Amino acid sequence: MLSTAAAASVDYYPLCANSMDERRIFRIVALALVGYYWLLAIVSPDGSAAERWAGGLSFLSNWNLTLNLLVALGAIKHEFDGQRRLDEPIIAAAMGVNIIVMLLYWVLRAMGALGEVVAYDSFADMFQNYYVHLGTSIILFAEAVFYSKPFEDWKRSYGVYVTIFFGYIFWMEGVVSRQDDFPCGEVSCGFPYEFLNDLTSSGRAVFYAGVWILGNIGFAASYRLVMYQARRIDSKPAEE
Repeated sequence: MLSTAAAASVDYYPLCANSMDERRIFRIVALALVGYYWLLAIVSPDGSAAERWAGGLSFLSNWNLTLNLLVALGAIKHEFDGQRRLDEPIIAAAMGVNIIVMLLYWVLRAMGALGEVVAYDSFADMFQNYYVHLGTSIILFAEAVFYSKPFEDWKRSYGVYVTIFFGYIFWMEGVVSRQDDFPCGEVSCGFPYEFLNDLTSSGRAVFYAGVWILGNIGFAASYRLVMYQARRIDSKPAEE
């Protein structure tokens, strides 16, 4: 059971000048990367995404990029103005969503459920794929664990996570799959991920339930990781 009191106790010691410089550089690089790849994915998508009714927003990985962009913007704003971060409720929710995207993509890819794996056209294409499905999550977790306080109000953050999770399912089931007529599977057409078109409604419900469990485990594990880091920092003065 997550404790509000424990979450509220998360705080970090003031950083020295060198650490502040490192954090600022990290946040600038993080924003530049996520901003660039968000523009590629959402504003100017290519391939099959460009032909879809919702473009890049058909895919959960790009919803995830949008979340990470909001966190990066909140972090860089706080870096320069020192005001309370408006993105705090999003950070913990983003941690849960990032775990879902990262694990599902690589597991389903290994199983062949995402279609035939083809060779990358260039190093840039390979880098983009690894960034979107791995690198952005690593950077988000680094921001959350080392520089942020994502679980100060975990109940609110969990509510944001739940809204995003079921919002995306509604988006796929009620909008995207009804607007697009590709790809097609054994049962239906229009779902952005090919294997979903091979599942019946009940089959998709079972899959969503499994992902829901995975996401909740990821959310709780993220909380434990943040608490561990906070305790580790708290113990440093006693050791010196």
